[in-house]
Amino acid sequence: MTQSRPDFSDNMKQPNDKESRYCTRCTRALKACLCEYVRQVPHHAPLHILQHPTEVGHPKGTAALLVASLGHARIHVGEDFGGDEGLNTLLADPDVQCYLLWPDDEALTPLQARAHLARRAGQGKASAHFILLDGTWRKAYRMLHRNPALLGLPRITLGAIAGQYSIRKSPFTGALSTLEAGYHLLSQWEGDAERFAPLMELFTHLNRQWHEFADGRRR
Repeated sequence: MTQSRPDFSDNMKQPNDKESRYCTRCTRALKACLCEYVRQVPHHAPLHILQHPTEVGHPKGTAALLVASLGHARIHVGEDFGGDEGLNTLLADPDVQCYLLWPDDEALTPLQARAHLARRAGQGKASAHFILLDGTWRKAYRMLHRNPALLGLPRITLGAIAGQYSIRKSPFTGALSTLEAGYHLLSQWEGDAERFAPLMELFTHLNRQWHEFADGRRR
């Protein structure tokens, strides 16, 4: 069972909506809303985030913040995406080359992927879309193997990058939050880290907010 969530935009309900305790833009509790730090970042390559149901509305999750910052990003919620018509139409589109962000020995760097896409252009693959899995590593691994259509996609690796996700336990050194992964992926793919800097600034505010909350509880 899957559910696709539409792209975020300026015409969505804002955090001062008195009918809800949660912001419908960043999905956080109103008292912890981070929308004042969200900046729209222009980008070319679309992102499709496959989110495990347990991550929906997680207070320490970052996928919604990433999507709120980008114009071409979508969240698909589920574990088995065989019934996600939109996603499967995308995967079957002859004009699109999808890449899965998943590090392994055969994964391509973004630079290598650009060369790969150039070669595929002769076969009609004109544009790149990226798929990210949002969940714990154990759950992301299960999601990957429950969806055969994902197993055959070329994979992307970001290389050795030190994660800064200090508010959740990392399974290993170099593990990245979804927001960090989106930042590094787009920065490397589009070759403009400065343009995507607002994503990391937003991530810094999220970490700081949680640390301040924890410090307040200890006092």
